[in-house]
Amino acid sequence: MLTFLPARNARQECQIFVKLRSMEELSVITITYEIHKKLIELNTIIDKKYRHTLSEPCVTTSLQTIEMLVLAKYAPKQVKSSYLVKANACAELTALQLRIILEMKLANETNILKLQARLTEARKQINGWRKSMPA
Repeated sequence: MLTFLPARNARQECQIFVKLRSMEELSVITITYEIHKKLIELNTIIDKKYRHTLSEPCVTTSLQTIEMLVLAKYAPKQVKSSYLVKANACAELTALQLRIILEMKLANETNILKLQARLTEARKQINGWRKSMPA
């Protein structure tokens, strides 16, 4: 931990650092990151014959969504909109892949529905961000 700080303050400093890190990220990136972590966990429980054709591509597209959002965060205003369109497309593809997993009953229905709800929330934020950009 942080040994150069007094013992009682080291914990407080870590909590402040965690808060500052979470404030750096946009909420849509945080939500998409949480979805990505859940998809990685989901990947481990899906049957092996579907893992390579369905589950792993779903994880990959969620990572591409995060990539496009981070690029949009740092891109100049003229290019930002194109990254957001790509991020929304990747998020929609992830949603379709989750729907297939749900329809084929490859994972717990409750977990998939929760992921879909979070993904819908992220897509709404992406669309809102895109619409706020000047044309």
